[in-house]
Amino acid sequence: MAIRSRYKWTLYGIIIGCIFFWISLRGINIDAVLESLMTAQVLPAVLVLPAAALFMLIKTWRWSVILGPVGHVQFSLLHSAAYIGTAANLSIAHSGELLRAVLIGRRSSVASAAVLASIGVERIFDFMVVVALFGILLIMDQQLPEYVTVAGFIAVFMVVAGLLTIALLSVPSKARYHLRLLVISLLPEKLWEMKKNQLKRGLVGFSALSSPSIVINVFLLSLLQWGCIISAIWLCALSAGYALTISMAITVWVLMVVGLTLPSSPAQLGTTQLAFTLGLSMALSETQIPFAASVVYTCCVNILYMIIGMACWVRIGKIDRRVALHAWSGEVDRRKDKEHRSTLQSVGEPQ
Repeated sequence: MAIRSRYKWTLYGIIIGCIFFWISLRGINIDAVLESLMTAQVLPAVLVLPAAALFMLIKTWRWSVILGPVGHVQFSLLHSAAYIGTAANLSIAHSGELLRAVLIGRRSSVASAAVLASIGVERIFDFMVVVALFGILLIMDQQLPEYVTVAGFIAVFMVVAGLLTIALLSVPSKARYHLRLLVISLLPEKLWEMKKNQLKRGLVGFSALSSPSIVINVFLLSLLQWGCIISAIWLCALSAGYALTISMAITVWVLMVVGLTLPSSPAQLGTTQLAFTLGLSMALSETQIPFAASVVYTCCVNILYMIIGMACWVRIGKIDRRVALHAWSGEVDRRKDKEHRSTLQSVGEPQ
């Protein structure tokens, strides 16, 4: 059932991606796009790579801060899991969160449910940054296009819904009590006990929200983290031959983040192109430059993450196989040593 729903989600993402891609291509001169890509500046495109890598580094740092009250997890493991989860999301939309939780849960003392809750905290802070930068956009330009305004209010809704959900789960209330009774009536007793234990372990993942200092640090790291992506967007447009303003780069990013709440195609094709095309349409009548910039972003950010994520997955697999082989060889040595001692004892015994 889970595999079937995953295929459906991927299919929906491909359909939506194709629709977004088609909308982005309307009225575009393909030859002009190819010419923009052929004449793209190399240096800005190359600088996108360290900006993308820095984003993942700060993302891991932020994640370690969120998980700090729960338990210690090696930074290198979190870094690899962040790449693997991002690569999974770029392959099958919204599959990376569960994969990250399972990877960390199996390789650390932190429960997978708590890790998954920490990823939910990440998402809330992501949309808090969207809301904050959307507010800056409103201050800089009060006549934003309707689609940008809608995206901003969607982000506000996501933040409020996320915080209300956490409050409902964490704070005792009549609503939580009635919800608990409803769940008990619908689930068998053993299954309810299992879900209750998972919920208790999961609530630990929200511990970071109880510390004001951690909340401030996580929010600042979120700003810094997404600043790297906004810089990458600016560099991609510069590579395609256009120097964006900060507000335009933020607009593209807001549309991209909110658009990714929908199912997306592999490598986020279509979603990325539409975000660039709509975000830059306020200042550019020509759409070939935004489309070319989106292609640079796809190649230098999304595909880069997919390649590194796959490499991390293979490396972790090799480590697991090496650990299993070491454990197996150790067990064989122990068995041989035990047999050797038994042989010596049998030879030394009097007839």
